[in-house]
Amino acid sequence: MSDWLIRDPKALSLLFDEELYRVQSKSSSAVQTEVVEGAAETLQFDYVGENNRFFLILVNEPGQTHLQEENLEILIKILAAKGMELKDVAILNLNRFPKTDFGQLKRFFSCSKLCLFGISPQQLGLPELPSNEVSIQDDVKILASFSLIEFQQSQHKKLAFWSVMKNF
Repeated sequence: MSDWLIRDPKALSLLFDEELYRVQSKSSSAVQTEVVEGAAETLQFDYVGENNRFFLILVNEPGQTHLQEENLEILIKILAAKGMELKDVAILNLNRFPKTDFGQLKRFFSCSKLCLFGISPQQLGLPELPSNEVSIQDDVKILASFSLIEFQQSQHKKLAFWSVMKNF
């Protein structure tokens, strides 16, 4: 305690009502290295929802910040039929983040489920996955399906998707 101006422990107890500890720093370079390495990949995504159930939905809508209102309504209806709400998922327009891969999405969103609407799994660095079938990659359940525009045009595609989605 030679560095302290006040050496009397009773005087310190009058100034502070919490316990004080002095920690010797061995080397701060290890901590700084971790921070720098972590900062090299700072990911930021602008998405809809709160991701409360770690369920990521990817759409491809050129020219949109998130997605068109009618497509959002379709997704909300799908979620409601599954007993979920918008706050349970994260909806990301991948068109705005074209260089994003599966690993980055998994780290950022901590997703356990991933649903691709009109997006090729290869675009994310995944192997080719069958359409409307559940696949598992790195402990993430993945469902690749048609685009939301195709859903609006075909009742058959809606039914094919829903038969898998209801149990996803």
